Amino acid sequence: MVGHPLGVHQDFRVGVAGLGDLGGGLGHVLLSLKLTNWIHKLNNSGFPSLAAQATKGQLVIRPVEMSEAAQYVPAGPQQPAPRRGRTRLLLVPVGIVVLLLAIPGGTYGFAQNQLSQAQGSEAAGSYKQALSSYATVAAVAGNPVARLLLGDLADHAQTGTAETHFLWGVQLKQQGKFEESETQLRATVKSGIADWAARGNAALADLFIAWGQALVAKQQFQAGIDRYNQVSAFDPAGSVSAATNAGLASAYAGYAQWYTQQQPPDYPNALTWYEKLVKDFPDSSDAKLAQSSAFPQTLYNAGLAFVQQLKYQQARDAMTELVQKFPKTSWGTQANAALHANQTLTGQLVVSNTNSAPVANRLVRIATHYQIVKAHTYQDSPPIYSTSTDANGNFKVSMPPGENYLITWWDPSRSTFVTTFVSDTQPVNLITINPLEPAHTTVATS
Repeated sequence: MVGHPLGVHQDFRVGVAGLGDLGGGLGHVLLSLKLTNWIHKLNNSGFPSLAAQATKGQLVIRPVEMSEAAQYVPAGPQQPAPRRGRTRLLLVPVGIVVLLLAIPGGTYGFAQNQLSQAQGSEAAGSYKQALSSYATVAAVAGNPVARLLLGDLADHAQTGTAETHFLWGVQLKQQGKFEESETQLRATVKSGIADWAARGNAALADLFIAWGQALVAKQQFQAGIDRYNQVSAFDPAGSVSAATNAGLASAYAGYAQWYTQQQPPDYPNALTWYEKLVKDFPDSSDAKLAQSSAFPQTLYNAGLAFVQQLKYQQARDAMTELVQKFPKTSWGTQANAALHANQTLTGQLVVSNTNSAPVANRLVRIATHYQIVKAHTYQDSPPIYSTSTDANGNFKVSMPPGENYLITWWDPSRSTFVTTFVSDTQPVNLITINPLEPAHTTVATS
């Protein structure tokens, strides 16, 4: 037992230096317990010779010689002298002593106090102050040297920091401070703690949904759509995909409607968002509502707008889509009529491809049907559209859309209408009239 006033173990006859002898004491029970534990481990391990240990810079605690009562020797034959018991040396490496002395006992108390303050601030909702106190604990207890003795405090500080970032981020989202909330929640994800990282990602997904809703409500549609599109990065399992899709559908519909309400209305851009709505979210309530009226109306008006912008193919595409998808609507009926409406054909009659002198006051006609009856001979049939050139050889006629209409002109020398041929059966002057698009051509008489 250890009970001798000099700190001498009476069984092993070893003097153990007290903590006070190692530099004034560490001043805290936890540190003393850890030091005692280390010395106990050293006391039960084998060591090289004293000389060898001394040369390695280790502290040698030598045995203390004790006076003993004379041992009783029974009468009889001489007994062999008893062997002196082995004396075990307690060796404490100098590096450990220096390490312990480098962390004052007050350090633990200071870190513990800062941790308590951080937890109190967090509970009171003073998240900025809580993070500051947690950072102090991490700085004191989290370095590699101090962590040997203060690791528990460092772990509590790390967990508390992640939790505080999370709670602060949620609070900021509820206050509509979305950018600041994102900063705190991203810090939660970066904490390195799997559970808090998962919570942070889920909270970020909710944040971007709320952020998107707020922006759309302010008619900042593109910004809102961008936020909705960020949700999936934090929700790989699709837990909030239904809410995200509903938000996007509403944003698409709102954006399309906003374009139709501008002065003047911007139907082409409105059409872009209605088409995205119907394509991406066909089963949404917004898509079904749009298809009942707003979408077909926008298709028609966008077609007319494309004509004004000279984007004739886009105009035909819009009108054709309207006729195919919404044939029974009034807008579908109007689109069908527009696609078959007469278009203006203008042209100029000239002498030849090498002589651009105009041929004035000459009858010109365009046949929608014709056939070749023999080499260089044709026969046209109604409907046939006729006009005359002016003094500059220009002519103009209105006619329905169609392909490969035959253009002929009056030849006074032959007293008939004629045309030129590329080959025996292929006329030169053919014209196609596209829906919704005016046409122009130059016709050479030779």
